[in-house]
Amino acid sequence: MRTKYLILFMLILALIGGAAYYSYRPLSEDITFGLDIRGGISVLLEAVPSEEVPEINDDAMTRAVAILSQRVNALGVVEPEVVREGERRIRISLPEYEDQESVLEVIGTTAVLRFTDINGNVILTGDSLRDAREDLDEQRRGVVNIRLDDEGGRKMREFTGKNIGQRLVITLDEAVISAPTIEGEVGVEGSITGLGSLAEARSLAIMLRSGALPVDLEVRDFRGVGPTLGQASLDKSVLAGLIGLGLVVLFMLVVYRGFGVAANFALVVYTLIVLWGLAAINATITLPGVAGIVLGIGMAVDANVIIFERVKEELRTGRSLRASIGAGFTRALWTVFDANITTLIGTAVLYYFGTGPIRGFAVTLSMSIVVSMFTALTITRLFLVLMLNSSLIKTQHSLLSGGAKK
Repeated sequence: MRTKYLILFMLILALIGGAAYYSYRPLSEDITFGLDIRGGISVLLEAVPSEEVPEINDDAMTRAVAILSQRVNALGVVEPEVVREGERRIRISLPEYEDQESVLEVIGTTAVLRFTDINGNVILTGDSLRDAREDLDEQRRGVVNIRLDDEGGRKMREFTGKNIGQRLVITLDEAVISAPTIEGEVGVEGSITGLGSLAEARSLAIMLRSGALPVDLEVRDFRGVGPTLGQASLDKSVLAGLIGLGLVVLFMLVVYRGFGVAANFALVVYTLIVLWGLAAINATITLPGVAGIVLGIGMAVDANVIIFERVKEELRTGRSLRASIGAGFTRALWTVFDANITTLIGTAVLYYFGTGPIRGFAVTLSMSIVVSMFTALTITRLFLVLMLNSSLIKTQHSLLSGGAKK
């Protein structure tokens, strides 16, 4: 009988070790890291009332998100994210992107395009624009080739045909970007010249293709993190977590002996389940999220300490080791449950009112709490029972550093 439990115990350990070994590469590929680790740019925009749009409604914000999504996608960023935060705010996350100037230009410009005469009379607006593509002229300067719809082409042809030798003024958000001299009749196709570089022409083409923003947006927060700095921060966080985990493992072994062995095995299971869970829900791991995982390790150990102390109390009453383990886990159940529920309530509040990294911390911590309760109340007990039945522990002194003598 004891041999059977010993084989079962060793088999479970082998399964845990194999799961940890073979999960490393898939987990490293499935888990997404945040901007503070991968590097990139994060921008928080807020819609503000203007003379044209005195009141900001939900429809305008929805269209603004759609237009900004088109613009950042055109930048060629891998996995960009454009999401609303609250009623008037939009957060843009661009992983592994470092060109801060182009980002501010593309997302911070309303992009109201107008074609006017020299007196400011509007000939047509960006609503007549069908397409815009960047290019280089013969002098290697940036230009934007545009194509108008039929109605816009008719108006442009009529104006240019009557005003040869005059200037056509092109404005973007009331700022003049080009004022070429009309040399002949222009129809549905034309070019915006006078731009500096191809990059400038590209930014303008992106804004024109996506259309004008329906509301004015102001930058409330702008952060750029280089990939080297992000990786260094992650390395330090992981090192701190490993040191903390090592100290916890050592503490459990010194103070609780056999109980500590079972608790440490349960910690390995806890770590695997948390990482699998985060990968399953496609969670983005940020530095605060790493802190939530490490904090969860401490809370998992805290639950084990509560349970172990209850077992020691049962031993002092003269109960057998097996009976004390059962009674200790039963008595500690609601204490562990109540302690963790209060923390879960706190994480729910953080998630509801928080944004960005705060929400990431709340998600990882809440998952860590739930998993830590499961591993402390079930996995630790499973290991203890297997160790007891397989005679790996025979007396309470091989299990605890205290308690009544048997």
